[in-house]
Amino acid sequence: MPCKGILDLLSFIIDNFRIFYFIQFINMRYLSVFSVLLIHSCNGFGQHTYTFHDLSHQWDTLKVLENPHKGWYHHLLDNGVENYTLSDTGLPDSFPGMDHMYLRLAWSYLEPEEDKFDWHYIDDEVEKYVARGYKIAFKIACKETGKKPHSVGQEQNGVQYATPVWIEKAGAKGQGTEVWDVKSWTPDWDDPIYLEKLHNFHWAFAERYDGEPWVSYIGVGSIGEWGEGHTSFSTRVPPTFKEVKAHIDLHLDHYKKNQLVVTDDLLYYGKNEDEVNELYQYAVSKGITLRDDSLLVGYYVDVNIETFSVSHPHFYDLEKLKKPTILVCQHYHMVLEDGNWIGKNGEKIPPEKTISGADILRGAIQTMLATFIGYHGYLEQWLRDNPDLTRELANLCGYWYFPKSIEIPAKMDKAKDLGFSITWLNKGVAPAYNQYEIECKLESDSGEIAYLGKLSESDNLTWLPDSLTTENYSIASSYIKSKGIFNVKLKLTDPKTREDVALGLSAALLDNQGFYNLATVEIN
Repeated sequence: MPCKGILDLLSFIIDNFRIFYFIQFINMRYLSVFSVLLIHSCNGFGQHTYTFHDLSHQWDTLKVLENPHKGWYHHLLDNGVENYTLSDTGLPDSFPGMDHMYLRLAWSYLEPEEDKFDWHYIDDEVEKYVARGYKIAFKIACKETGKKPHSVGQEQNGVQYATPVWIEKAGAKGQGTEVWDVKSWTPDWDDPIYLEKLHNFHWAFAERYDGEPWVSYIGVGSIGEWGEGHTSFSTRVPPTFKEVKAHIDLHLDHYKKNQLVVTDDLLYYGKNEDEVNELYQYAVSKGITLRDDSLLVGYYVDVNIETFSVSHPHFYDLEKLKKPTILVCQHYHMVLEDGNWIGKNGEKIPPEKTISGADILRGAIQTMLATFIGYHGYLEQWLRDNPDLTRELANLCGYWYFPKSIEIPAKMDKAKDLGFSITWLNKGVAPAYNQYEIECKLESDSGEIAYLGKLSESDNLTWLPDSLTTENYSIASSYIKSKGIFNVKLKLTDPKTREDVALGLSAALLDNQGFYNLATVEIN
């Protein structure tokens, strides 16, 4: 049917029916096919025979795709400066899908005296790991439960200070509480002197690190035990709604370039339902994302088994969240001690339980739409215990792209634009939150290139998890340089870094420039 005829038909439908009911009547799959045919016809392709190429038999679902903006992370500095250190800076290279190092440090390490900063704890790790291609994530905590020198930077009269001791001497109010035979100082979260000094510190921190391309995200860590927003191991007095919002705003004031993160505890601990909803809506409206520290914690395994130990699953709403979410497990040695992780890859079901530790973790990743996942332990031990699961979850988290099929003319006239469509499947649990570009190449077996350019119609941000998305592309005839038989090749790239985004296809389809060969077309 000529293009004018199709346009006349559409005009008749719109004139005589409400378009809403028309769309409801037609199955959306067929409507998509209809739109492809319309585009092809209007570009002069109606006379060509389109060939459907099923690419699913070329999928590789086992190879780990170490792609940008997703994957595993390692708690390099955590509960101080000695836990989970790496004996060799090359160890993360052996870990499939390792994306970044996570540093959680007490403020007292970094500003032992007012306006006198000691950045070496951070800069030493940056020097070692950024050069190897890893990013760095931060949380600066104001309350810890351990002792100097391993967990906090300062001690006075037997009291441990994650917030620098000089702040109390400046007049900031707080109190010491004893837990696990350790007495620690907790600041009053709304104390004006504390907040003033905290602002000054984060101004200096942001001046040094905000906007660095190797920073993955920065956590709001200035309230609660370990920066998690609760006071379960100190005062047991929940921070107020006003206090939590003030600390979120403090971080928003200073960090304009890198992603901010809040733990779910910060939003709900000790709050009523209205306050929880308002804090949640406020955080996500400001582009802040969420982290859950409850996964595989014994208590949550017992009371929230139906949500795979995720305490607030409704927080992870695909329609509301616009940034990547972060999952962290209970300390791995504690998961083992609790009996919630048994056997190789955690696949055995513990006694008196109905689900294995591995399935809890899988379910939590899916529930949280997690893009970044952390095992919270020593790298060598986790990888030795869980080699297969590590590879599986490296792909499952975040996005995981597969071209399912391509429809393209077997033959075409060089004077006509080349139109074709690709149906994409995202097998990951989340969308991508970064825009990538499709580069396309028409190349003969002898290496002659008839076309090399971007497919501007592509939008990978619409490739939602567990969904098929068909996109239609067109290459203008004026850009096709020659006639002949050409392989249709493409690759996905990050336009900012020019890093390739690997697809779940057989390596046999790859050329030496990272393009996947999907089909052929004869141009006459």
